[in-house]
Parts: sequence; C-alpha cells; structure tokens
Amino acid sequence: MKKRAKVAAGSPAAVAPRAAPEKAIAAGYWTRFESLLARRATWLAIGLVVLGTARIVSTYTIFSHTFDEPAHIACGMEWLEKHTYTYEPQHPPLTRVMTAVLPKIFGAHGWNKKSMWDDGLAILFSRGTEDFYLALARLGILPFFWITCWIAYSCTRWISGSAPAAVLAVFLVTMTPTVLAHAGLATTDMGLTAMLLLAIYSGWHWLEEPVWWRAAAFGASTGLAVLSKFSTLAFFPSIAVVALLLWLGFERPSVKRLAGLALERLPQGLLAAAIAAILIWAGYLFSFGKTADFSFPVPAPALFNGIDEVNKHNSTGHTTYLMGAVNNTGWPQFYLVALAVKTPLPMLALGGLGLGLLFSRKRYGTRGWLAPSVVLGILIFSSFFSQIRIGSRHVLPVFVAFGIAGGCAAIWLAHLPKRRGLAQGGVALTLVLVAACSLAAHPNYLAYFNVIATGKPEAFLVDSDLDWGQDTKRLAKRLKELGATEIYFNQFASGDLDKLYGLPPIHPLDVNGPRPGWNVVGLTALKLGIFGGTRYAYDPGFQFWPETIQPTERVGNSYWLFYSNAGAK
Repeated sequence: MKKRAKVAAGSPAAVAPRAAPEKAIAAGYWTRFESLLARRATWLAIGLVVLGTARIVSTYTIFSHTFDEPAHIACGMEWLEKHTYTYEPQHPPLTRVMTAVLPKIFGAHGWNKKSMWDDGLAILFSRGTEDFYLALARLGILPFFWITCWIAYSCTRWISGSAPAAVLAVFLVTMTPTVLAHAGLATTDMGLTAMLLLAIYSGWHWLEEPVWWRAAAFGASTGLAVLSKFSTLAFFPSIAVVALLLWLGFERPSVKRLAGLALERLPQGLLAAAIAAILIWAGYLFSFGKTADFSFPVPAPALFNGIDEVNKHNSTGHTTYLMGAVNNTGWPQFYLVALAVKTPLPMLALGGLGLGLLFSRKRYGTRGWLAPSVVLGILIFSSFFSQIRIGSRHVLPVFVAFGIAGGCAAIWLAHLPKRRGLAQGGVALTLVLVAACSLAAHPNYLAYFNVIATGKPEAFLVDSDLDWGQDTKRLAKRLKELGATEIYFNQFASGDLDKLYGLPPIHPLDVNGPRPGWNVVGLTALKLGIFGGTRYAYDPGFQFWPETIQPTERVGNSYWLFYSNAGAK
C-alpha cells in the first residue's frame, strides 16, 4: 500500500470539507431526481458533455471566421512547418498549434505571406471556401472544452462531496452560451480556461495532499496554462493572493507556522517549478537566443518578447466600447457589466448564491474557497490592473466558476430543512430556465445576451461579445438573394470579403448618411465610429445616422441593412 503524506496541522488545505449530514427528504420528484444523479453521475456528466459537443460542432459551418481566427491558425502553422514563432509572440503557441494540427494533417500549409492575417486567410480559403479547414481548426479546441467540463465535475465533487452537485455543475457549464461560443472558435480563450483552472485545481489539491506526483501534476498544468495564454501570468498570482488572504484571515497562523508549512512544501514546489519551466521551453521548441530585454542569449526568447509585447499593449490599452462610450483603457466596471448581461439570469442567481455559500468553512472546508478565489482574483486584476478590456471571453474561467458554485448551491437549497418543497421547486425551475435560455440561443452563442439587454445588445457591448465577423457568410447569402450589385459597408475585419465570400463590390460607408442602394452597417465598426477606414471620436450619447433610422432588415446579430433611393445627405 502506498504511503500517503500527512497534511500538516493548520495548513491552507488541512481542513477538508465536512460532509453534510444525510437527512431523509420527503419522497417526491426531487428525491428520485437526486438519486438518479447520484447513481449515474459519471454517465450523466458524459452525456451532458456529448450534448454540448454536438451543439458546438453544429455551429462550425454556420458561421464565418471571426476576427482573430486566421491569425491564430497562421501562427500555429508556422510553428508546425518552420519550427519558428515569429509572426506574433503576444500569444503563446499551445492553443494556436492545436488550431493548425488538423488542417495540416488534411493538407493545409502556410503561404509565406507577410501578415499573419493574410496567411491565415490563404490557409482557410485554399480550397475555395473556408468551411473545411475552419471546421478542422475549430475541432482542435474541443479537447479544452472537455478538460474544462472534467474540471467542473471533479472540482465540484471534491469541494462538496456530492456527485449530484458535480453533475449539475457540468450541466450549468455546458449550458452557458458564452462557454459554448468560445469552445467553438479557433482562438485562445478556451485553452486558457481549461489549463488555468486545471493548474488552480491541481495546485490546491497538492497543498492539501503534498505528495510528489501531485506536485508534478501541478507543475505540468501550470506550464501548459502559461503556454495557453499569457493571462495566466496575471490571473494565477492574483487568484493565489486572494486565496492566501482568505486563509490568513480565517486561520491567523503565526509566522513560525507559516514558514514551516512553506519549507515543508519547498522541495516539491521546486520540482513543480522545474517541470513547468521545461514544458514552457519545450513549447517554444527549446529555442535559445537574445531578446530586446536581454543582451545575452536566454531560453525561449519568443516567450520574453511576447511578455514584453503584452506589457506594451496593456500600457497603451485597446479601443473598447461600453454602453455608448469608447476609449482606449476601458472601465473598471466593464467585466461586471459583461457578466451581468452575458450570463443567463437564473445561472447568475444560482452561481452568486453558491459563491457566497462556498465561503462557509464549516460546510466546505478550505476547498470551498477555490471558486470564489478564481472569480475575485480574475475580476480584481482585470478590472483594476488591465487596460485591455474588450470582451467577456477574457474572463471565461469566471463563467466556469459560477457553474461550480451553482452546482453546490442547487444541492444545498434542495436540502434546506425549512420550506424544502418550495426550495426544491425553485431549484428545478432555475435549472429548466437555464436550459431554456441556452437552447433558445442556438446557434448564436457568441451573440447571446440575457433579458437585461433584450432587443438592444449593441447598447451594452460589441466586438467579441456581439459582432466579431461571424455573420459574414450570412451577409453574403442575403445580399445575393436581394440581388445587390454593390454595397456601402463599414468593413471591420481584414481581407477582401468580396473575393472571399462573393460579396458585391464594396464601397466605404458614408458617415453623413446612406448612399443610394444597399448600405451595410457592422455593429462593432459602428459603435467604434469606423466609417470608410476612418475612426471618428464622439461624445457619450452621440448617435451616428444608422442609429437614428430603422434598418430595412437585420442579418444575424452583426449587420444592419439599409436600402436607400436618396442620394447622400
């Protein structure tokens, strides 16, 4: 029998969750439902993941490529073919390589274009249309969705000791439109979500049970998280600080005790750090060279160049829109607003309750702090220390943490000693409403907004939360049906869309008013003030002409069409 290391008294993870006392609950639908969840937990969770996977895959050929996808695919293809990483180091290679692997296997190759955007488009459209290679690129991200679902299941069961809670957590995660949206795109956000949460979960598990293999697993997952997206370098320490402050506040250890716990875990921690460093270096093909910040050769120079680029990007900010205003640094409330309008309200309520419950050390031990630490750590950093605030996808792990917390809250509510029938009915209704919101959003998961933004989502957010170029195929089809021979269009995405999608000849949209014929207005470009290649600054509350005239029709969630017989105003 293998020896199990003892957990030092008073360690951050020494207090395991106390199993809630089993109480007989009144016979009825909930008893049978929870019994089913307990008996068939693994298979039900797998079934939910399969359903989520089918929903994701079904969107692949409906939507055109989004803004960032060609660039990621081109960078991944360069890594595979040339064993270099020079196009753009601002994102690490793991998820990018995953988007390029299947296209490469099925015959795609790089085209040596100067721009990663142009090279990515050449790869995608090398068969005439993008459907085949785009679907293969998006398939490369699916493993990260599966890992995320496994984490939701395992972490919830570990925290609560409840198999039904774990199944409900998977249900909530796989019913979150924003998760389904970014699990279906060849971008980096799902990779970050899976690997960051895996690093947090495995690290927390290691703190509770400090054995060598757990330390190795923690190091490997941390290395993969860094290779997924550089947000890890900010989010992980921020989450760790929040968790440490919670532990210090509740435990109040002496300095001597704290030093002892740290020293006990130091050798295994060094092993974890070494494994993470080797994995990161392997991700950069064991390269060695000079960077702008070092006058001497260093391992993985593209890693340091990438971090430097991210820092520069953060210092200058990024053009961002929120509720009628535009700037280059965003607002501290950006992500709170995004979560408020992009999360199904029933899930927001259940997850919010769960986050509060998980602070209960008596019920969940120190494990319960994992989900609140993820939420607080990510939101604090993103809201107050980052100037790149351009979409809810940047805080995608928070949606998963809400799912974990919601699963715990659902079972807790169902076992309340008072008004149990009412509580169980409320939980059942909440779960039904979550499913209804999610299924009604199909296939437009990217552009999902809850009832707060009903009918006017562009009044809150645009870009990757609403119009990321995903409806261009739909636009081309509709214009062909209308017999349009030319259009006036405030194009936002790169590429010759008339050649790629068969759009009519494109002229710049006039900022002064509609031109004769068909005028196509993209919502992201509109809200950022982009007309004819020029970006116009405007005061909050100002409206451009497309916002003062009723569109002739709408295409998908991204485009407004205006037909005019009049000349320019």
